[in-house]
Amino acid sequence: MTRALVLGGAGFIGVAACKELMRRGVETIAAGRKDRPYGTFTSYVAFDRTDEDQLAAALQQTEPDVLLDLACYQPHEVSAVARHFKGARYIFVSTGVYPDLHGKAAGEEDFVPLSGEPPEALDYREGKRWCETALARLADFPWTVIRPPAVFGPADHTLRIAAYIQRVADGGPVLVPSETYEWQAGLAWVRDIGFACALACDLRRDLTGKAYNASFEGVSVKNLVEGIARALGLPARLRPMPFAEIPEEAKPYGPDPRRSAGYVLDRARRELGFEPSALEDALAETLAWYRVAHPSHPGYAKRAEELALAGSD
Repeated sequence: MTRALVLGGAGFIGVAACKELMRRGVETIAAGRKDRPYGTFTSYVAFDRTDEDQLAAALQQTEPDVLLDLACYQPHEVSAVARHFKGARYIFVSTGVYPDLHGKAAGEEDFVPLSGEPPEALDYREGKRWCETALARLADFPWTVIRPPAVFGPADHTLRIAAYIQRVADGGPVLVPSETYEWQAGLAWVRDIGFACALACDLRRDLTGKAYNASFEGVSVKNLVEGIARALGLPARLRPMPFAEIPEEAKPYGPDPRRSAGYVLDRARRELGFEPSALEDALAETLAWYRVAHPSHPGYAKRAEELALAGSD
């Protein structure tokens, strides 16, 4: 039986990945910084992965065949894993690391490892780029990368999906970028990303040194807003405006015209067996959570300003 240690296993994507791994019969150990009663469906270990001694001890204790890492975005943490992990596959969960493609869909080959050395301060996206660069520089280390874009689903801690649901639900216009709202957007369902992570843990597949996109296919912000409206039984009142004129809090999914228009999934289909779900399935589950939890995106506090802006157009 394959044994997988999942760093960040109690998090948003981590829980989805653990559930899918266990469904496939993988011995699954979730890991995080805090002690927690994780439930009866998996085992759990607590340690601070930023402390290399603790990381080494946890790896020695659990002896995983697969290390699924959802919690890393600093390149020195990649180097620490490479020094201590002795299993068959390290899977790094990345993000949209692609350069500005100005409306071209991103294929895995569009990411090119960076040159030089990383700066001391790195934000999330740049950190992931440097982590992938660190992996590319390693010799004889069995790494594989999964690249999700923005991920939503029940209990999405970013609340970006709630930003759109709230705006549709209040009946007012939803500001969308006129340049890009019909582009394929960089979006994924949390269950699909958990599924992609589990597929990458299958040691029968030769995935070493490869990266894989995982996302919806053909889903735009227009499709998203219209899908939410259909599910709520309300009209979809989209108000296209130039991207630069829309307040940041009103466009959490963009898309920014400088960025890519979604992902190409050909490699993930062919080599992983990944197939994205229907948007309607993702929204049904997400809206069920929304109706119970009533979450509010912080940017919704400025909704009155958006409505005034829409009215002046």
